Amino acid sequence: MVSTTARYIYTVYRLKSVSLAAEELFISQPALSRAIKKAETELGAPLFNRKTLPFSLTAEGKLYIAAVEKMLQLEKETGERVNDIHHMQGGTLRIGTASHLCFYVIPKVLKEFQKQHPHIDIHIVMTNTDKLYEQLEKKTADLIFVSGGTVPDNCFSVDLLQERFVVAMPCNMVPAPLQPYAINHESLVSRTYDSINTITDMSFFDGIEFIYNPPNTNIHKKRKILLGKSDISPYVTSNVSRQQLNYNLMRSGFGALLTTDANIATMLPDPACAYFLLGDPAAKQNLSVIYPKREDSYLNRIANEFMDTAKSLFSRENPLNQLTLC
Repeated sequence: MVSTTARYIYTVYRLKSVSLAAEELFISQPALSRAIKKAETELGAPLFNRKTLPFSLTAEGKLYIAAVEKMLQLEKETGERVNDIHHMQGGTLRIGTASHLCFYVIPKVLKEFQKQHPHIDIHIVMTNTDKLYEQLEKKTADLIFVSGGTVPDNCFSVDLLQERFVVAMPCNMVPAPLQPYAINHESLVSRTYDSINTITDMSFFDGIEFIYNPPNTNIHKKRKILLGKSDISPYVTSNVSRQQLNYNLMRSGFGALLTTDANIATMLPDPACAYFLLGDPAAKQNLSVIYPKREDSYLNRIANEFMDTAKSLFSRENPLNQLTLC
């Protein structure tokens, strides 16, 4: 902030008169003269050449005024920025995600959000699931998208949609016991199936090879819970974690794939593939947005506005329709 004395000196410079400056500043002329003299004494050099009419600046005075002008400009820009932020006409929202699903969710939400708040900058930070919460702790993200994650005590959580875990495989790989349970892409995404399609006996998948997912992924952890020690395809042993790539590997016959109906909704339909619903209670999870309970009211306002936009898009009867590829 520009000091009071600097404002006094700048006003004298601007009006070229101590008397006019004193009048504008609502102080007495002697008080203003003393303030200028005190500043010159502290600086060790005169700022005004008092032998000229009107006052002119000394070499030291020119340096001083140039510095004050820079500070005044910075103060003005800061004030405008603060005002913009207060009225949500500026600022930054940093979003952390590790989910394939968010490649489709986040752009849809942002498209609507920025219609209302076009001047808020959005930064999206991709990481792995294990590091998402670290982003909140280190304040490198203002909110994170999490699939099936826990909610820290110091955070809010808003569920956007529920996903169901499914097994996908090429139709020519489906063993006879599984065939009555097969669901096509359209039925899965529109959720028009019924309870008779749900598989509760996981032994149906015994001997079926599954495409590998790295241990640090949510899919890997879910596979162990839902399918136990299912076989891993001998053809795919790399640390593939991209859902699109794994889906295409499944379509090419490299093994079955554990994924979710929401992920399938983002993929191109393939009539040569079949999908199987899992009846285990653990086969459901929520895609949630988590953000801290913070004192910063500005960030709270932005996060709340963002969440209101997201909920308006994904609170419909079947939110998977929002993810379906055209």
